[in-house]
Parts: sequence; structure tokens; C-alpha cells
Amino acid sequence: HMSYAEECRFKTEQVSAALQRVGGLDISQQMRPVLAAEAQYNYRNTGIFHIVHSTNGAQLTFWAEGSHQAAGQSCRLLFPQIINSITEWLAGQDIPDNVTDVMLRCSHDQQSVMLVLRLASRNTQRAGQLLQRAAAEFAAIRVWGVQIGQEYRILSAKQQITTMLDDVSYQLSPAAFFQVNYRQTERMLQVIQSALTGEEEVLLDAYCGIGTLGIYLANKQPAIKQLVGVEVNSAAVENAKLNAANNGLHGARFYAGKAEERFDAILQRYQKVDAVIIDPPRAGCHKKLLQGLLKLAAPKIIYVSCNPATLARDLQLLCADMYRPVLVQPIDMFPRTHHVETVCLLSKLKSTQHIEVELDMDELDLTAAEKKATYDEIKAYVLEKYGLKVSSLYISQVKRKCGLDVGQNYNLSKKEDAKVPQCPPEKEAAIMAALKHFQMIS
Repeated sequence: HMSYAEECRFKTEQVSAALQRVGGLDISQQMRPVLAAEAQYNYRNTGIFHIVHSTNGAQLTFWAEGSHQAAGQSCRLLFPQIINSITEWLAGQDIPDNVTDVMLRCSHDQQSVMLVLRLASRNTQRAGQLLQRAAAEFAAIRVWGVQIGQEYRILSAKQQITTMLDDVSYQLSPAAFFQVNYRQTERMLQVIQSALTGEEEVLLDAYCGIGTLGIYLANKQPAIKQLVGVEVNSAAVENAKLNAANNGLHGARFYAGKAEERFDAILQRYQKVDAVIIDPPRAGCHKKLLQGLLKLAAPKIIYVSCNPATLARDLQLLCADMYRPVLVQPIDMFPRTHHVETVCLLSKLKSTQHIEVELDMDELDLTAAEKKATYDEIKAYVLEKYGLKVSSLYISQVKRKCGLDVGQNYNLSKKEDAKVPQCPPEKEAAIMAALKHFQMIS
């Protein structure tokens, strides 16, 4: 129901609102408008059609949202030529009763197609015959097979199709995750590449999948000497190793397992990591992974997200003490849908040491002057204006020097011998400037 211009405005606001309201982040200077798509339709390289069996034969269809009601076969988002041709042909065939779904995936140039039939039973004979007829009819079908539960059986001689992002090649198996919009993925990778300085030597790709992001960056950035990927899916790890070798990245290393359980070993082996890229599922990062990232303390984190809400939740933890966002770039990876992709570059704050102090701040006990700015607003102003991260404790100390009420419980520790750090001169000057800016002192 929206014009495309309004859709782009809506998606920009969707990301901005999530980061500010859920994440509590001031990203007014870092937020960019959504990177609009060059093609609003016919961009999607993968489609899954459901099969409805009836007395009139089998019908290929999509489900209507939130139901199992047939909603038609056509979809304006899919690559038009080859997918339409194959689905029209399949609709005229005798599709076995145990076929429940059809998955089609195309290469960037539509010259290579993967066709997989999902089966409700382990009888593959008739499904195999249908696949052979399809491959004989369409030369573009290079890989074909069946899926039974979570198991894939490739029946063709070729096991993967080959596709490209710019001049980087990828082998895709049926279970491999790959972005559905080739052109916008290329543009997203260019954004990520521009966020690197060209001096990063060790790149960690958590949630690496088949190596899509890390292999592209290592291919484009000669400074990257070591690419380290971690992925829980062991089949994807083997795919990533193959893709790295095919692109001449013989020094890349990929490990199967949960990234949050691999950080200690990675730190021990590589001593330091210059940048981390994470592209988690819609549910976001496991909390242990976020804690591992804080322990790893890489100078840069590039977070790629398809869900603004979980992105905001995770950034709230990462940006509490160690990182700050320096770039937020929404990308319209899924035009004419409500979904939006986001690239967020986080930079590590430059701090000499951290001292843990137990605080019990009563920020609701405010004087009239204090109501002009909250602690968070003062922190945001100092960070944006001077690039300094200040704590509530430091703000309280400076406000007390200025004769401002800081609440009854300011910086009282529960430990009698707790060490209370004093605000450094440069941070005190910055906080004083913030208090003047908010007209809390003259």
C-alpha cells in the first residue's frame, strides 16, 4: 500500500526508532537513510512453492499469510524467467503424492538452477524420475535432489551450483544460507568494505555460514592476512572451506561449533583480532557470544542484522561500556516487504582501564535544575561532542562540585572499602561543558 519512497522512509525510521527506544542509543549523527534497491521486483533468487494435491491434480502455490490456504502461484519478487518456466512446467506434470514442497534456487545470472523436492516419505523413486525429466527439459537445472526431514539427497552428478558476488565465487549446496537479493548483497558488502581501514590483518567471521561475508572482504582487502570463521553447521563449514580455496584464500580457517564457545581458543591462537563481523539469525546473538565479544575486545565490530529489535537489544549490551556506533546503514534487501537489513559499525572506545564500582543511583530525586537533562543525555552529549565515555559516577562528582543535587544515594557503595575513582580532568571539563549546554550551570 506504500509508494517505494514511503517504504524507504518507513524502514529508515524503523531502524532508527529501535536503536533509540530499545537500545537507548543516540545515533542521530551515525544514522544514514536506507540504501534503496535498484530493482523493486524480480530480485529474489530463491523460492519455495507448496504442493496442494487434489482430484484435479497437483497445484504449486504459496500459502496466504498465517494460513495454509492457497494464495496463487505467481510472485513478483522472484526471478521471473527461469523460475516461472520451471514452475509452469511442473504444474503440468504428474507430481507424486509424497511431494510437499518445491525449492528452486538460481545463480546470479540464472544460468544455474537448483531444484529440490521435499518429501513426506522416504520413497524417492517417482520423485527421482520427475527430477530427471525436469533436468532433461531445462539445461539450466544443474543440481537436483530431494529433502526428507533435515536430510538432503543430491541425485545429480553436480553437488552445488556456482554463483558470484562481484568477482567472488561461491558454491551453494541445498542447505546453504545465502542472501536472496544478489545486487543488494553486493552493495551491502561494499558498505562493509568501506567501514574497514585497510589495516586489519585478522578478521573473525562469527556465524560465518558458507563464508559469504568474510571471504568477500578477505578477497577485496589485501591487508587481511588471516580469516577465521566459526559456524555451528558443520556442512556449511565444509562449504566455506571450499569457497575460500576456490577464491585463493588458502590461509583461511573455519571451525565448526558455537562461536561463543570458541573465543578463548581464538584468542589463544591469534593473540589479537582486528575486526569481527557477525551476521546472526533473526533472534540475534546469544548472550554468551556478546560477552565473548566484550572479552575479545576487537577494535571494530561489524554487526549485520535482519531484525532491528534484536540488533538494538544486542547493541545495548555491547555499547554499555566498550563500544559506540559510528555507522548505521539500513539496506533494503527485501523491497516491497516490511523486512530491512542493517549494517552497524561499532568502534571500541579508547579507555585506559576500567574500575568496577557498585552504584545505587537515585536519578528520580532531582532538583529543578537537573530536570533540564538526564544522566543519559549528558553522557550522549559528551560522547558526541568530545568523543569521551563518562559514567554516572563522574557526572555526579562534577554536579556536586557545582552545587547541584545528585540524589540521596549518589555513588554510595555497598562495600565499606570500595575504591571510588575520581573523574579525570579532561572528562570533568567535558561534563562541565555539558552542564552549561543544558543550562544547568552558568
